[in-house]
Amino acid sequence: MAQRKQLTWTELRVGLFVLVGLFIIAVAIFYITGAGILGPKYRLYTYLPEVEGVTAGAPVRLDGVAIGNVEKIALNPRPSDRTQSIQLILRIDKKFMTDVRTDSTASLVTEGLLGDRYVTIKRGLTGTPMQPNSTVPGAPAVAMTEMVSRGTDLLTTLNTVSGELQGIVDQVKEGQGTVGKLITDPALYNNVNATVSRLNSMVGSIQEGKGTVGKFVTSDELYTKVNATVDNVNDVIGAVKEQKGTAGKLIYDPAVYNSARGFLDNGNAVLSDVRAGKGSLGKFATDDALYNNLRDASAQVRDASAKLNANQGTAGKLFTDPNLYDNLTGMTGDLRLLIGDFRKDPKKFLHVKLAVF
Repeated sequence: MAQRKQLTWTELRVGLFVLVGLFIIAVAIFYITGAGILGPKYRLYTYLPEVEGVTAGAPVRLDGVAIGNVEKIALNPRPSDRTQSIQLILRIDKKFMTDVRTDSTASLVTEGLLGDRYVTIKRGLTGTPMQPNSTVPGAPAVAMTEMVSRGTDLLTTLNTVSGELQGIVDQVKEGQGTVGKLITDPALYNNVNATVSRLNSMVGSIQEGKGTVGKFVTSDELYTKVNATVDNVNDVIGAVKEQKGTAGKLIYDPAVYNSARGFLDNGNAVLSDVRAGKGSLGKFATDDALYNNLRDASAQVRDASAKLNANQGTAGKLFTDPNLYDNLTGMTGDLRLLIGDFRKDPKKFLHVKLAVF
């Protein structure tokens, strides 16, 4: 009978131990999920277009801080539009009541790339604290299926580009196109090899002092000439500094400066006289009479030319009348005949008859 009581007490202790363990596990679960069992709670509502991957008990976070959990998920019986298709009831710790305001918004976020989804509330700053049973405006989030769809489209595009690149690589391997010929055609290698051989030969010739470049590199003649030229230039500069020669006197002799200064002064005086209208040059530059005379003379020449072109006056007829040309031509012919007769028989024209009275 005593053994039966001891066995019952052992079983009781095992049961108590299991209950305590379950209680600790439950507390840990509530602590991890943010659904603490201690402290007062209040409910808020939000409406979202979809809640794929979200279950009851999912955490609710305010800018990343756990403030509660999702109590219930249900279809909205009378949605006003597609964005309010699903209703979520949120259990929030009352100590965060002043942080959830009327300008806050709720949306779904995926933890990591393939993690669980949870409700996140963007903290409001200017609104008033939401009272229990208020509705937090929902904001649509990019669903994981849409992200996967976009990733699939991207992968398809990458596969297409990869296929095109593979085709280009195949054409290059076959020696097609400029790049293919550049890589596979041995003519390029042969040309480059021949060019390198010529360059080596040229460098060898230069090192041996052959040709103009070779003499320029290896011969000291150019250096000697340049050195001699520099010495001559130094001698010339020294002579100039010593006031020797024309250049030295031109640079250092003050008489040259005085002469130039006097020449400039005289030039300025002449220009002043010209501006003042003195002398022939001054009158020529400043007197309007010369301009008027030249203008009148050019007008007279223009009128005379017009009269000549119009066959007016003696000079006009002289230049334009064809009778003058004909008469002159006839007179020239007569003179030529007369001169010919004179040459044949001069006595005929030189006969002198003397009479004595």
